[in-house]
Amino acid sequence: MKTEEKTKDINEPAWLKEKRQLAWDNYINEPLPDRVSHLWKYSDPQWFEINTDSYKNNIASTKAEISFEIEPEAISKGVILGKTIDILLNKNTNNDFSKLFGSLASNKSNRLLLLNESLWSSGYCLLIPKGVKVTKPIISKIGLSPESKVEILRILIVMEEGSSTSLIEDIFSTDDSEHKTNIVTEVFLGSNAKLDYLNLQIQNKNTTHHVFQKALLESNSELVNLIVSLGGKTSKVDLGAVLKGENSSISTYGIVLGDGTQRFDHHTTLEHIGPHTKSELDFRVALKDKAQSAYTGNLKINHEAIKSSAHQENRNLLLSNDAKAESIPELEILTNDVLKCNHGVTVGRVDKDQIYYLMSRGLNEKEAERLIIEGFLEPTISRIPDENQKQEIELKVKLKLENL
Repeated sequence: MKTEEKTKDINEPAWLKEKRQLAWDNYINEPLPDRVSHLWKYSDPQWFEINTDSYKNNIASTKAEISFEIEPEAISKGVILGKTIDILLNKNTNNDFSKLFGSLASNKSNRLLLLNESLWSSGYCLLIPKGVKVTKPIISKIGLSPESKVEILRILIVMEEGSSTSLIEDIFSTDDSEHKTNIVTEVFLGSNAKLDYLNLQIQNKNTTHHVFQKALLESNSELVNLIVSLGGKTSKVDLGAVLKGENSSISTYGIVLGDGTQRFDHHTTLEHIGPHTKSELDFRVALKDKAQSAYTGNLKINHEAIKSSAHQENRNLLLSNDAKAESIPELEILTNDVLKCNHGVTVGRVDKDQIYYLMSRGLNEKEAERLIIEGFLEPTISRIPDENQKQEIELKVKLKLENL
């Protein structure tokens, strides 16, 4: 099959059609990943496969409901925000995005990335022009409706030199239907750019969710990456960042809250290339019932990344005997001239004495458990610099806790 058969009703530019076809050719020849491979020890790749023969003939057709909230003043300053296909078909914006589109996510041996590149149907693009500072948070909402059986989305974020914004991306289900999502996000930060990026995943428990996100940071740029995983039956998220420019920095805050038989698999890859770069990671996981979580974090400091510093921390709280958490930090330091490089991992069960103590003060067991979880997550939430994002996370966590 050729991808042209699926894009016959779309007047896509030649470069995009070529990308799709090349990715499709590689996809059909690429076998499923081996379960013993590094990234698939905790998730079965078959969970994320789709039946491409039954997929929509017109891949530009998507049932996901995507909406945006952005202050009018930002648009007047030249900010571009819209659905991916609309942006790439717009001749006025095509050149800005086409040269970057796919450059961070191209991988001929990654079957899920190849699937996304060949069959993506929607998503959004955001461009903040040079020197533009958007003060109010930009909000992107992606709702999976009953018709959204499979959603393959592409997201591209470009922050030009000296620009800044706060972005809230909310992915949610509108009902309890089964869904499969495959989302690829590429983030480019120019020199002195700053992005606070909050990813909220609150899909229903019949959803299989896969995300690949990669960011490229130029000199003096700053990315605050917030990952909140509350929903889904199975959720696998691969986060990567390349600190290319001198003095660039990334702070990654992760919150996972699972119950029932939910499965979460998070993997981070942080690569320091430029000197004086900084990375900080704080990932907190709370699980009850038979929920499972796996976190693997790969940190690499290259030979030329002198005077850099890095810290990784992953803490796991188990609220039942059947809940399971795995944590594997990986450090690769190729220079002996670093300021700091350390990591910490804990996996522990809730202290029953704390439960009894709180119950002796008038709380029931569920209220006591909720208070302990909130206290466990608070150190991570409190470090989030943007107040709007902090409040949004607190609200979503509270709603999840009320249903545990």
